[in-house]
Amino acid sequence: MSACANAIKYALAYWDFKLDQDYTPKDDYASFISNKIIGTQKFNIIWIKIREKIETQATTSKNQIVRSTEKYSYRQDAIYARHDSQARIHQHQI
Repeated sequence: MSACANAIKYALAYWDFKLDQDYTPKDDYASFISNKIIGTQKFNIIWIKIREKIETQATTSKNQIVRSTEKYSYRQDAIYARHDSQARIHQHQI
């Protein structure tokens, strides 16, 4: 049954296909030229979304603190921050 269904499907799909005809691909599509402005805009959009996600995760979690620098922010476990001698903010679990 399935073999007959496949044969009918391909017969309907390729009813106008001829072996002796020349099928050259069309090259009338507009080419996409990437430039630095487009790449920078996409990077900035993604970067803003990542920063917002990190900030919301930090405000909703009691066991996480956020360390910010000029270039990036990252989360650090509060238990590890207690043992870190360079940590400016110490948060203890309650």
